[in-house]
Amino acid sequence: MYLPYSYTKLAGAALRMTIGSAPTAAARPSRLSGVGRALGLQIALGSCAALIALAAALAPARVLAQGVRSDRTTYRPGIDVLDYHFRIDFPARPPIGAINVTAEIALRRTAPVDTLVLDLLAPMQVSDVSVNSAPARFTRDSSTVRIALPGGSGDSLAVALRYRGAPADGLVIRTDSAGRWTAFGDNYPDRARHWLATVDHPSDKATVSWDVRAPLGSRVVANGDLIEESPETAPAGATPMVLTRWRTNRPIYTAVMVIGVAPFAVFELGASACSLSEFPGCVRQSVWVAPETRSTLPGAFARAGDIVAFFARLVAPFPYEKLAHVMSATRYGGMENAGAIFYADGIFRRNAMSESLIAHETAHQWFGDAVTETEWPHVWLSEGFATYFAALWTEFSQGESAFVAEMKRSRDQLVKTPLTASEPIVRAAVPDLGKLLNSNVYGKAGYTLHMLRGEIGDSAFFRGLRSYYLKYRHGNALTADLQRELEASSGAKLDWFFEQWLYRPGFAELTVSWRYDEARRAMSITVGQSERFQPYRLTMPIEITTASGRVIRTSVHVNASRVSTQPLTVPLDGPPRTVSFDPDASLLATISAK
Repeated sequence: MYLPYSYTKLAGAALRMTIGSAPTAAARPSRLSGVGRALGLQIALGSCAALIALAAALAPARVLAQGVRSDRTTYRPGIDVLDYHFRIDFPARPPIGAINVTAEIALRRTAPVDTLVLDLLAPMQVSDVSVNSAPARFTRDSSTVRIALPGGSGDSLAVALRYRGAPADGLVIRTDSAGRWTAFGDNYPDRARHWLATVDHPSDKATVSWDVRAPLGSRVVANGDLIEESPETAPAGATPMVLTRWRTNRPIYTAVMVIGVAPFAVFELGASACSLSEFPGCVRQSVWVAPETRSTLPGAFARAGDIVAFFARLVAPFPYEKLAHVMSATRYGGMENAGAIFYADGIFRRNAMSESLIAHETAHQWFGDAVTETEWPHVWLSEGFATYFAALWTEFSQGESAFVAEMKRSRDQLVKTPLTASEPIVRAAVPDLGKLLNSNVYGKAGYTLHMLRGEIGDSAFFRGLRSYYLKYRHGNALTADLQRELEASSGAKLDWFFEQWLYRPGFAELTVSWRYDEARRAMSITVGQSERFQPYRLTMPIEITTASGRVIRTSVHVNASRVSTQPLTVPLDGPPRTVSFDPDASLLATISAK
């Protein structure tokens, strides 16, 4: 998701050491061409034959329905929910308060568990429960429903329950600025339990169906495919109702299972990313907004199709049935609900939508939604990826200079943020999910991916990300899973990299100096690291402008020690005019000249 303040617009600047007058900057190798090389000709020439073949192979939806099920979580062990079917009945007339819910849950029991524990907070009052169509005993406390199960293991069960109540959160029911009632799911991170009886944790993903009855005049958007939208016959004098049904064919986790109910006006963006979807044909995209804001469209959404196509070529086919962009009541700037991104309504009313926000939330469809962190301390696998992939969209759509400028701004802010210095990206535990999101899991994590790309090279980096995604799509992963795939793609051990950037707080604080040896016509670089953090192992890019004006790009390997001196093997024709350390902000570091 994208918070009302952006962690992705962070910042930094490279230090330039100048001797004499600086020459005109030489043309630099395009990083965009590097992305193109990583994809072969798929981006450079627009060829996607390999992806078409992959999409065809993925077409049978149910084949992928459950993905890689993680067994590395302690949340509700022995229970694997396969499918939810929710029927939500709204009152016919405002004020809209209590809702009636019927939940049908198909699950697999993987161990001899005698009790199913569902998360559902106390304002929702449960009236009856059944297991395999037979009435079942259940107990209720302030946060769960505990349902007695028949003896057994390795079997499948069908659980149903009915309940009613006025959700205090999770389903945000309110009137908009025009006095029209609306309802929006806003479940992240563990707020689905306010209105949905679920195993409310990212490690348990399931398909979901929605049957929503709402007053005529409202429309319903949700995850998956629209199956039905039918007015019901109302008795004389009664408010007409509409039944709307949506259904997913891919498993998702509870934080991104949502509905939106409002008097929407829908702007169709049309077909996009054709042959770049897990489903046959193209990716259908649309924008669902309040009627008075429809005239501002498409605005930034004009590039929504290009964004999906870019990420699909970079990673893998788009994972869901469609992509709706929805004006909503989310507390976040944007929320990456699977196939139905919710954005804060104020962004539409101020006409302030940006390509960066759309790219961030769209990237989540692959990283966060399709591949989901098994446990919350690994949330950077969602937010860090979305942050960096939004920057990759900048690189692709605006060019290298815009991308480098964005990374410099990011670095500048990150090194000034106290949290960067005090906590690691991956924490041992997150007991308070209200503090789950911070600048580390967004900005520093995104920057870590940027450094990793520089360390192993574009080809190995993107090849490894694709392998990671394809292995864990529609399932769950941990940081170690990503490391393993990147080590396989690069042929390099990366324990040291993951340890220093993900499991330790801080950043590199460097003092650099160089010395030119006239006799050898060569340079040596000395790098000192501060006592504030443990020393970092780094590969530092250097740009040298020679005495004759020639620009040389090279790098030096910096040891994880307080002081290291390394010779440069590049022959020079005299003392350099300028030496720039990390000119393109490849490192999360402060660099000062000695």
